[in-house]
Amino acid sequence: MSLNRYYEALSLIIIILLFLIGFLGPKFWKMPQPLFNFKGIENNLSNPVESIDRLSLFYSNNNYLSSNQFNNKDVVFNWSKIILNYVTTDVPIPRMYFPYIPKNINQYKTNNKKLTFIAILLPLALRGNELVLEERKLMKIAFSTNNIYQIERLSKKYKVNNFKKINFSNLNRSELRKIRLELLSKINSIPISLILAQSIIESGWGVSRFAQEGNALFGQWTWNNADGIKPKGNQDANFSVKNFDSLLDSVNSYILNLNTHTAYKELRNFRTSQYNSGKKITGNDMANFLDKYAEIGIQYVTKVKNMIEKNQLSKYENSILATF
Repeated sequence: MSLNRYYEALSLIIIILLFLIGFLGPKFWKMPQPLFNFKGIENNLSNPVESIDRLSLFYSNNNYLSSNQFNNKDVVFNWSKIILNYVTTDVPIPRMYFPYIPKNINQYKTNNKKLTFIAILLPLALRGNELVLEERKLMKIAFSTNNIYQIERLSKKYKVNNFKKINFSNLNRSELRKIRLELLSKINSIPISLILAQSIIESGWGVSRFAQEGNALFGQWTWNNADGIKPKGNQDANFSVKNFDSLLDSVNSYILNLNTHTAYKELRNFRTSQYNSGKKITGNDMANFLDKYAEIGIQYVTKVKNMIEKNQLSKYENSILATF
């Protein structure tokens, strides 16, 4: 064998050995291998909203909890104190969305339970309003660009008057203006203090059976028994309390309810009037239009207003979520 061929053969053997060592070496010698989070890379590229599905990725720190910590009273309460301290110091609220109320919340001391519930609901309420305001922007863009598909979609979701009779493929200027005005009235945020007050009343600070079993924070009814929980002691009722996959779903459904149901038309008209006049829209003022929310009528209005005042819920009105 010539010297050149000898070196070529030797080089080939060395390359093969190096190749095998690179792939088998770490496992054979039990050396730690680098881990690449391709899912994380994919998420960063798409810049997603932090959602309930990703909570398990969070490890304990000042702002976030991992999913296995939700029922640790000390950890959750300490987290709650941090979140509520951000409110007093005007620090944006972290995007920590609990998927459910801790199962042991009724074991908290009364004051701790209240603070924890508010801390859990605050980012959810802020996120719910953020979503509806994003839709408001989309709606305005749809009309400015004559995006009929988007206009029809939003009209259906927000139950525009006589929606089924509207011919969206042949709308004149007057019809478009009418639809736009109605959507402007309906697609808007709800004061944070009002969201907190009603969730407290309807869920009993998160300890009610409906809140615990079905993430139902606002006592919304459904006539589809498959989607709800029957009231105890009234199994023959023709309604159920609607359940949800997550707390955020419950918040979003509540906001949509106030923004679409005919019972709250006066509430929306008041909000539009305040909005157009550049005046502040408070939960205390909007509570005046909730007499149809519960069977007790005007007493419910008083109950909501007292809840806002007693627990100083108005101080959460100007809270904002941290940027992504």
